[in-house]
Amino acid sequence: MKKKVIFLLLAVAASTMVFLSCKKDKNSRDEDLPPLTSVVGYWVGVYGVKDNKPNLDYAFLIKPDSTLIVYSQSADTAIAKKATGTWTFDPVTKKFSSYYIYSQDERYSTNGVLSHRSLIGTWGIWLNDSGGGTYEVKFK
Repeated sequence: MKKKVIFLLLAVAASTMVFLSCKKDKNSRDEDLPPLTSVVGYWVGVYGVKDNKPNLDYAFLIKPDSTLIVYSQSADTAIAKKATGTWTFDPVTKKFSSYYIYSQDERYSTNGVLSHRSLIGTWGIWLNDSGGGTYEVKFK
């Protein structure tokens, strides 16, 4: 009797593992999702200064009314440095640009391209959209 119970438990455990391993992963890879045609939404990634590889936290909250909130220097939006600004996007060329202000003396511009589900581009000081470094953010 003891052997039957152990055998039954092993059979149930094995069938459960087979079922779970075949279940579709809820966290689909970006490549499996359709390309975006709009930039409205929340974007998370990194930026770099000058020629350095992007490694500093960066996020965009792009609103439909052309307003933009930029979070930098922390992945936590509650404590991140926060700027507000405006954005434009051309769906034909997939070009994105923005202008945002942290303070009177701290103003930045970006220029980028929508590539599948990522915005990749450059940033600069004031109205210069390059020269400061590069960034890459992904749609969340």
